[in-house]
This record gives sequence, structure tokens and C-alpha cells, in this order.
Amino acid sequence: MSIFRKIPKNLLKIGALSVLLLSGCTTPITPDFSAMSKKYANVLEQYQIDMIFTNIIRASLDHPLSFLDMPNITGTGSVLTIPTALATFGGTGPYVASPLSGALGLVTPSLSMQVGNSFNFSQSSLDNSAFWKPFLTPIGLDAAKYFLNNHIPREVIFSMVVDNILITYPDGQQKKLLNNPLRADYSEFQKAMYQLLNYGLTVQSSFNETFEGQPMTQAQLEKDYGMDYVKLLAGHSMRVIPANQASSKTQQKTYQIIKTSPAFKLCSDQNQFKSALAKDFGSDLICQPSLNGSAAKEPQTKFTFRSIKNIYDFLGQVTEAQLDNPPYLLTLPPTDETLAKRSKFNESNRFALLVVSRNKDEKTFSTMEALNDNTYSIPRENNGYSTLVINLLAQFQALAKSPGSIPSSPAVLIK
Repeated sequence: MSIFRKIPKNLLKIGALSVLLLSGCTTPITPDFSAMSKKYANVLEQYQIDMIFTNIIRASLDHPLSFLDMPNITGTGSVLTIPTALATFGGTGPYVASPLSGALGLVTPSLSMQVGNSFNFSQSSLDNSAFWKPFLTPIGLDAAKYFLNNHIPREVIFSMVVDNILITYPDGQQKKLLNNPLRADYSEFQKAMYQLLNYGLTVQSSFNETFEGQPMTQAQLEKDYGMDYVKLLAGHSMRVIPANQASSKTQQKTYQIIKTSPAFKLCSDQNQFKSALAKDFGSDLICQPSLNGSAAKEPQTKFTFRSIKNIYDFLGQVTEAQLDNPPYLLTLPPTDETLAKRSKFNESNRFALLVVSRNKDEKTFSTMEALNDNTYSIPRENNGYSTLVINLLAQFQALAKSPGSIPSSPAVLIK
């Protein structure tokens, strides 16, 4: 006689229903890929910030710089739901019979869930000539102009990109002002720089026009560039102007092709400072100088711009100066156009170019452990222009990247 005959039919139905309910509770739960993506984006942002800050510290310690990139990212996510049943013999509740003893047991259905997600990425080194060549090339005025906006103080941009100022006086004497906070004469550079900023120094864009080839007749233009040569040349930043007027019936009228190209000039367009600027630094720094023939009696001023590598060296000098004994924190007093953030009004370092701490326990924006067993960090609060400097340096560095500077994948695969 089967032992299941001793069990009431209603209890058997309850037990069977419990098993069916248990087997039906395996509906998969969709992973929150949006949260996973946001988390990875935050990790990648911190990775980029830490890499830039690490190289600033390396520059301050005279260590070689090294740059990495993550060209490829893949991610996976999974949720595994495992149904289980725990039988307890005795008590009250839905029962099933033990196949051995025939005793009734309490069935407790349960679920165990395993959630997993992972990201794989390839880490590529940028230590190659395709990256370092533009990295070592001086920054052009066109790149500097990108950042001369009303929300970025001009004193920050020029302090980062200008390496030195050379003033040549009419008697032949020269004065070279170096932008290095470790030098004893650094105050002279800052004085000259702020004098130029107060005169309205900026980067102005214009166009240069140059002759393209020799004068041509209309027939020659149509032969070389087609009937609609005006439109075709305009698409290549060129235009046509009359080169001569026919003086006889045998002489044909000719035309000259003019090529226009963008040009950038470091100058001031503030008319109220023209005379003072010409006296102190020369009329070449006036965007639209007047031809008065007095240039020979004026000084001439030339600027040397840094490369991105030199910007790292400069920020390393800024770091070394403030961690020296006695410390010197480079600050950039605001000019008339500088709009300070309200959140920084009560901060003592609100005009500091870069704030770096060493071996301090504090909330940080970025942290790195150097080979000398010291821990360097940028504080999260009261850090002046530190976050802006990292942001600008990241954009300058992006300009140095080219398709050939990032090695083909896979490089180093991290799982």
C-alpha cells in the first residue's frame, strides 16, 4: 500500500501547488544597466583626473611623465535566480509526505539570487612619437583663444600658456621675464603680465590675404576652374580681384586670385590704453596700430608660449613652491573682468592657481601615492582654481591626441 494513500487529498493538492508556485518564481530580474553605466562613467572621470594630477606631481619631482588611455570598454551584467525548497517535519502549514516515513513536512519555498556585473577595458600607453610630437610643440594662439571666454579668467590662461616675456628697448637692451614661481624675480613677471592684462591683452582673430599664383585672364580662369570659377574658389577660401585694366584693344584684362587664411594676434583693442601700451611695450601689441612712424623709438615685446609638456613642468614648479620651506602659494588676483564663484567667497585660497597637500588626511578631489612614499592630494574644498586647471589641461592634452597616437587594441586587457 502506498504511503501517499494515508495523506488527505487536500494536503497533496496544497503540496503540489507549493511546488508549482516555487517553480514559477524564476522570472529573471533585469539588471540596472543605467546605474552600471553611470558608475563606470564616474570611475573613468576620476581615472582621468588622477592621471593628470599624477603627472603634475611627477613633474614636481623631476620624474618622467607617462600617459595611459582607455580606447575600448565592454561591460556585462547578469542576474541568476535559483529556486530552493526547505522541508521541516512538524508544525503547521502546507504539507507534503516524506517518501520514506510517510510523515508530513512543512514546505518553505525560497529564492536565492546572484547578481553580477563586470567591465573589461584595454589600457593603452600614449608614450609614442605620434603623441609626444604635438605634446612638445608650443601651443598656438588659436588654441589659446578657445579658452579666452568670460567664464575663464584671463590671468589663469596666460599664466598657464606664457613661458616668458622678452622686452627689447630702443637702445638694444633686453629684459627677459620668466614665468617660474621658484625664481626670486618672479614678481617682475607677474607685474608685467598684470600690466598687460589691465591694458586689455587678448587674442584677436583676423584674416591674412596672400596672392595665389600669377594674374590670369578670364579665359584661363574658366579653363582651370570651370565656368563657375567664382563659386569654386570661394569654397576653398579664395576670391578673385581685378589685377589690371586693359589699356588697349590687344591687352586683355587679368585677374588675381587671393587666398584668405585665419590669423591670430596677441594684442589689445582698448583704445584708451593705446598710448600707455605703446610706451611700455610697443605699438605692435595694439590690434590696429596707427602709422605715426615712432615705432623705432618704442620697445618691442615678444611672448614665448609653452608646450603642453611645459605646462606640466610649470604646474610642477607651482607645486614645489608651495611645499617648499618656506612655502609660497601662487595666487592670481582677479582682474576687472574676473567673475569669482559665490561658493568660493569665504575661501582663503579662492585665487590660488593650484592647491596641493602632502600627507594630509582630508576630503580630496584627487590623490596619488608617489614613489617617495608621500601621498599628495588636491583638497575638495578651498582649492582655488585647481579643478579649472585640471579641466583646461585635459582639454589641451586632448588637442595633442591624433588617431595614430593611440595603439590599436587590444593593448593591456584588464578584467
